[in-house]
Amino acid sequence: MIDMTGVLGTLAYAGVGLTLLTVGYVVLDLITPGNLRHLVFQERNANAAVVAGANAIALTMIIVSAILESDDLIRVGLVQTVVYGLIGIALQAAAFKIIDWVTPGHLGHIVTDPRPDPASGVVAVFALAMGAVFAASLT
Repeated sequence: MIDMTGVLGTLAYAGVGLTLLTVGYVVLDLITPGNLRHLVFQERNANAAVVAGANAIALTMIIVSAILESDDLIRVGLVQTVVYGLIGIALQAAAFKIIDWVTPGHLGHIVTDPRPDPASGVVAVFALAMGAVFAASLT
């Protein structure tokens, strides 16, 4: 027999995870000059794609940790996932701004520059590293 509570829980966690990833993308778009969707999919900007992709992976690590560490009671676990996921999104945004502050140049301009820039790779690695740190902090 199929456990409907498990099925519904799976769907609920998947929905929460997708929502948190979407919110994380919107936040990254808000703190980056220009429109990331346009930069990546219309202008084919490699810098924007690298940074957006790395942030998606970083946020996924955070959200997965939040889900894995959540309470076994589905309602409580979902609330914990949302709260810790939103904290992770805020931490990723703050990390982006801190990295911008401590490195030369303006990361937002590097991300939106149409010319390939190796600095976008460094920003991506920092995003992944910070995502791993934030994900581990949830365990």
